[in-house]
Amino acid sequence: MRNMMMASALALAAMTGGALAQQATIAPPQIEVTGQGEVAVAPDMAVISLGVMHRAPQARDAVQAVNEKMDAILQRLTEQGVDAADVQTSQLTVDADRNQPMRPVESGEAEEKPLQFIANNQVTVRVRDLTELGTILDLVLQDGANQMSGLRFDVQSPAPLEAQARERAVQNAVEQAQQLAAAAGVELGQVRRITAYNNGGRPKMMEMARSSDGVPVASGEVSIDAQVSMVFDIAQ
Repeated sequence: MRNMMMASALALAAMTGGALAQQATIAPPQIEVTGQGEVAVAPDMAVISLGVMHRAPQARDAVQAVNEKMDAILQRLTEQGVDAADVQTSQLTVDADRNQPMRPVESGEAEEKPLQFIANNQVTVRVRDLTELGTILDLVLQDGANQMSGLRFDVQSPAPLEAQARERAVQNAVEQAQQLAAAAGVELGQVRRITAYNNGGRPKMMEMARSSDGVPVASGEVSIDAQVSMVFDIAQ
């Protein structure tokens, strides 16, 4: 009997302790919000992707023509003050063109055209003086660039702007949480969790402008975006 009573007491203590532990692990009511932050600035750098493509019956002739034009383009970039470290080859290919249309002949039947080879040389160029961008584009086109696969604006030092965008995202999240707490008639407690997501920058083309000479280029803003998720306790 004595052993049974002791066992019952131990079982009751275990059940009580487990319930108390379970209650201790239950999180208080919470508010979760997502904050957005953005910093918009004028870009101070452009990144352009350009190149030369040439077609010829012989692969060697196609490559030679591309190399001659690309040499002229690289020389022109140097003359315009573009540093060698800001120019990088992104693609260099030689392919046989096997998708040429058939050529009609006098008999009315069609025959395949002689095989052609396509050489392609692409470079990515960072232009740090935007006042020269239009001029550079115009000159490289004159020098033989016949491929233009991309132009985007950016900033050279994004880290301080990203930090500022995150600060604004946190401020936005706090304001949202305070507004929700006030609307619900509760008091906002401590911050339980913060998760940051950095979305990077995206170009916003606001207007068309022409630099001193050459191709018109878009001037506008680059926005640096940040997003945070925050969880707040509701004060008890």
